[in-house]
Amino acid sequence: MEIVKYTENPILTKESVPFKVNSIFNPGAVKFNNEYLLLCRVELPIGRSAFALAKSNDGLKYVVENSLCLSPEDHKEYSEYVEWGIEDPRITKIEDVYYITYTGYSRFLPLVMLAKTKDFIKFDILGPITEPSNKDAALFPEKINNLYWKVDRPSAEGLKDIWINCSPDLIHWGQYKHLLAPALGTWEANKIGGSTQPIKTDKGWLMLYHGVRGFEISSIYKIGVLLLDLEKPWIIKGKSKEPILSPDHLYERVGDVGNVVFTNGWIVEDDGKVLIYYSGADSNISVATTTIKYLLSVCQKMVED
Repeated sequence: MEIVKYTENPILTKESVPFKVNSIFNPGAVKFNNEYLLLCRVELPIGRSAFALAKSNDGLKYVVENSLCLSPEDHKEYSEYVEWGIEDPRITKIEDVYYITYTGYSRFLPLVMLAKTKDFIKFDILGPITEPSNKDAALFPEKINNLYWKVDRPSAEGLKDIWINCSPDLIHWGQYKHLLAPALGTWEANKIGGSTQPIKTDKGWLMLYHGVRGFEISSIYKIGVLLLDLEKPWIIKGKSKEPILSPDHLYERVGDVGNVVFTNGWIVEDDGKVLIYYSGADSNISVATTTIKYLLSVCQKMVED
């Protein structure tokens, strides 16, 4: 099985939201209490973003809840870092807690925020875990060598590379290592960033990432896959040469930001089937299916076993 886009995409649009929004897109994804949950970014009429929950019994047909579940106004002592919105959540379950990394946007530029929940009703906001400018952060689902790990994408002097770092407590981060730079002259030439939370396979940590290539006044966003070493996750074991998802359809080509497929959430079933939730043109939520086996197969081997 390769990558199959759902024939009834998009599965959520702004018309799916029971309150007024400009758009719904870029959801984090998780299975919780035998339900599929999407923690969706919604852009409000004012032009700033917050989060709303959508629930499903089958992972395809979702219902959006009647009100926001997390907004900038909920951030209290951290409100100055999210005054212009919260964006692009990524969900990682560590033991019995669900941790959410997301972008806080303000006059200080983007930085990475961290919150946690056990029920997706009450959210405990832990505050910023990077300085600006940084985004596209995702946590690994378990400790490696007794430390927590995350990938993120700092921006400095025009560089847009993926980095990896670790922490004893999820709050204090260090031991920064460069992970991956854009491949010049390819579909990811201008910038890259982490997409989904890493998942553990017998071959290594598997994660999706996005790549951007600019064309004069426009850009095109596509999605690739990385394989990282299990014990030394700063070592790349494999990488797709070509994108696995590209904007092909009208709902991916035309919208608030044209020519974009972007993901920050996926769900892996017990049988190895993968549901990749992505937005088309920053204007909707769609889904594609594949398998762990296929994603591993497209990772070009880079080091000897």
